[in-house]
Amino acid sequence: MLKGFSFILPALLALPLSGALAQDKQPISNKTCDELIAFYDKLPFTDVLPLEAGPIAINGEERDITIGFSQTGFNHPWRIAMLEAMQAEACRHPNVSLLVLDGNVDVAKQNNDVRDLLARGVDGVVMSPVESAGLVPASRAVMDAKLPLVLLDRDVPSEKTLFIGQSNVTMAEQVAERMAKDLGGKGNVVVITGLQGSSPAVDRDKGMMNVLAKYPDMKVLVKGDGQWIREPAVKLMEDWLTAHPEINAVFSHAEESSWGAQLAIARADRCAEGIKHYTHDGSNAGFKSVSAGTFGADGNYTPFIGDVGLRAVLYTLMGKDIPDRKEYENAGFQLALPDSPAVVAENAEEWAGRGWGDFEPAPDPCKS
Repeated sequence: MLKGFSFILPALLALPLSGALAQDKQPISNKTCDELIAFYDKLPFTDVLPLEAGPIAINGEERDITIGFSQTGFNHPWRIAMLEAMQAEACRHPNVSLLVLDGNVDVAKQNNDVRDLLARGVDGVVMSPVESAGLVPASRAVMDAKLPLVLLDRDVPSEKTLFIGQSNVTMAEQVAERMAKDLGGKGNVVVITGLQGSSPAVDRDKGMMNVLAKYPDMKVLVKGDGQWIREPAVKLMEDWLTAHPEINAVFSHAEESSWGAQLAIARADRCAEGIKHYTHDGSNAGFKSVSAGTFGADGNYTPFIGDVGLRAVLYTLMGKDIPDRKEYENAGFQLALPDSPAVVAENAEEWAGRGWGDFEPAPDPCKS
């Protein structure tokens, strides 16, 4: 986890976002509504389910509307960026407020948190689940209450109003293709996954394996759960460096995992081997690491979808149709957002500043 992004939060955070509080800093993001609204036009998907700024009317009434947001956890800046996009949308509508729950990356807590939201009388729920199967009870509770339920980034195999996300399979295929190209179609790969059981981790692994099936001389030596953060990746990589004398590439589901793997390589005095790194997340720091040659590719996966999730709930409450929603392999409907290209050396300059986050990349310990 990046320094400066640790939070000790109350279980439930009420985020009133009325125009009268435009100068108040919002919890977690620590940004004012004025700052968030100024940032709104830079969000990538404001043309998806668009809404004019101003009060939201339901059945002709501009009453107060409270939407619950259950986040996986705020232990990573990607998760905070998702909230900022949602706050930016809420700030545009003076009668819309958010109640935000920190799931602390705990399935049981997130299930209980969603029930707490329902008990507090929210009008709808946006959830980004810790993992897929474990959050079925929470999803069912919202649907049983006949409230809109929108899932972001991670899906749940049960009924919901809408699941919104980009394709993790396509993104991982792009990154894996670049890895195969750079390695000349042969080599030994170790894989640091995201949190096992979460739908992005499952899909990113699927995308990688789809590509590697075309390259019989590329071998996956081992896979391990990096949990999306740095510390577990350091330990995994330390163990693998001891067990495997020849590693050509590390395929990580998260930038934090890649930075952790690099640290382990330096500590093991194996920088001279030129082990390559291929990752995902799409932060500005990650794009800088691509430009510097530290990463061979970075899957371009934006967290700036929170605004779309909030608009989807508001559309449902307003009785508006959701264009382009489709039935898919899970129960309910899906709204697939456009995919972005993987960031590689050839397009890193073009994508500079178009990712998320304002932190700097971890220094490459093999170059310092």
